[in-house]
Amino acid sequence: MNAGTLALLIPIVAIVGGYLVAMMKIRERQQLASQQHQQEMLVMQEEIDKLKARIEVLEKVVTEDDWQLKREIDRA
Repeated sequence: MNAGTLALLIPIVAIVGGYLVAMMKIRERQQLASQQHQQEMLVMQEEIDKLKARIEVLEKVVTEDDWQLKREIDRA
């Protein structure tokens, strides 16, 4: 291998190596962001489930006959 070929290969290897390192860093950040997103989604889903349960309780309370009777008594 002569000096001209070697002088040409060194920058090419450096550029390709830098590109590969950059791609690996980007891929790692994407995986981290995806994991954080999944955790946030789980937290939100748990909160939605809790809110649904509270709404069901409120609906039961409002539709009970005793509650409606108390409401009519309070109006009078």
